[in-house]
Amino acid sequence: MMPVPNHFNMATRKKRNAPVSRLAFVATAAIFLLGNLVFVRYGLISEHEDTESIIINSRSSPWGRSPLEVDVPKLSLPERPNIAPAATWQLPHMQVRIFDPTLRKLMESTRDNYMNFGANDRPADSTINGLDRPRGESLNCEDINNITARKYLASGWTKAVYRGRYKGRDVALKTVDIKGREVTTCRKQFNLPLRDCYNKAAQKILKEILLLQGITHNNVIKVLGYCVPNRPYDGHEDSTVTMVTELGESIDLIRLLQMSWEDRLRVVHGVASVLHFVAHSPYGSLALNDFRRQQFVLVDGELRMSDVDDVGFGEQACTKDSECETYYSSVNFTIGTQCINNLCHGYNEKKNIFNAGRHFTTFILPHGAPPGLKSHIDVIINGFGNATMNTEQLLKSMDRVVEIYRNGLHLDRTQPEGNTTEYSCHDNRDLRGRYDYRCRYSLAYKGCTVSVFDQKEAELMCSRDPECRAFVISEQKTWSGRTLVHLKNATGVPSINPKTQLCIRPIDR
Repeated sequence: MMPVPNHFNMATRKKRNAPVSRLAFVATAAIFLLGNLVFVRYGLISEHEDTESIIINSRSSPWGRSPLEVDVPKLSLPERPNIAPAATWQLPHMQVRIFDPTLRKLMESTRDNYMNFGANDRPADSTINGLDRPRGESLNCEDINNITARKYLASGWTKAVYRGRYKGRDVALKTVDIKGREVTTCRKQFNLPLRDCYNKAAQKILKEILLLQGITHNNVIKVLGYCVPNRPYDGHEDSTVTMVTELGESIDLIRLLQMSWEDRLRVVHGVASVLHFVAHSPYGSLALNDFRRQQFVLVDGELRMSDVDDVGFGEQACTKDSECETYYSSVNFTIGTQCINNLCHGYNEKKNIFNAGRHFTTFILPHGAPPGLKSHIDVIINGFGNATMNTEQLLKSMDRVVEIYRNGLHLDRTQPEGNTTEYSCHDNRDLRGRYDYRCRYSLAYKGCTVSVFDQKEAELMCSRDPECRAFVISEQKTWSGRTLVHLKNATGVPSINPKTQLCIRPIDR
């Protein structure tokens, strides 16, 4: 098709009238393009006009303070609980309407919690209607600018994650990735300036800040601070929206399988714990819509959910049971619940459980499990894999497995080898730093460190390992309460250590 001339009236003078169909096509395309541009720049326009504002202070920065306003409709929740009224995130340089899962209750809750603070508890730089600022130290813009030793770690569709150090502590910084798909697609598809596309992507970080401060739990990453600058993004570091959290270790299947079984038990227990929390959160049942291992990290060995910008609020709406089903072609399995009062009752919980089984428990819990726990683990695996148990049942089952493992109730003490000993044990003795060797079931990367219920279990483990010649019992405990023991492949003159006991294996006859 020939391009349309700049001076279209020339075509009129030459009586070269375009066909009506071609004119209609050009007009339709122009309207469509204009509509998309308006959508990207301003988002979906809310039909509600009666709104109230909740203010999130931009943290004190070199450019002064400026509030981030969130306009939330005063009307009651809409008929579809999982679809919320539109909200407006406002900065002096940015006003973009978004249409997102319901955050109103979360916003009101954080505001109410703040107003319950005593007068002496309120930070001097916050307003009465501000987002609840965590008690204790909370990093602001100036603090974040002083984070050193920054190193790029990873990036996703929208965000880039960096490692940094603040006052001797390693932290994670999340900010908009200007080379990420979110920004580059926006610029390429809609031909918008970088600043506008940056603002659109920054909304997800703002939402994540709000969510993470509202759904606090031991297995949810902790926000240490954030910065919302008082000027438009201009490419400089101090004009970026930034969130600072605990630093966690990324999770992949290989890393999980390389962990000891006890550490993997801790991960699965964390999964069950966070599933129970999101199923019974103060904001109703939450849907983990992007449930993948990449959405979680390990902080000191404990599982943390770190990416929540795809969390959904409320059960799926429905008119019949068939609308409450999801088919997974990769495993030929269907998740389904009943449609009760136009809601898919328990759908979020079941879907979260099934996805947790696919990404965590099915692969990592059975592998290397003690024989005495096999029957308990089979029940849990089936509960995850077929979603036949709810989150409360799964968490209780995991608690029971941990209790059995901690107290040695899984050990077979009916065999003679478990009741007799020929090991020579010496109190206050150690072989620290000597005769260490690597074993596949070690809890540590260096040496062969295992956990035991008692000395008899340590003796049994050493006797079954051809390389083990002795072991040292420490006073240290694992997360489950079991005792740490260091296996050795030789013996020598021991050193004195009042906190250890050295046991030497008898010479094989």
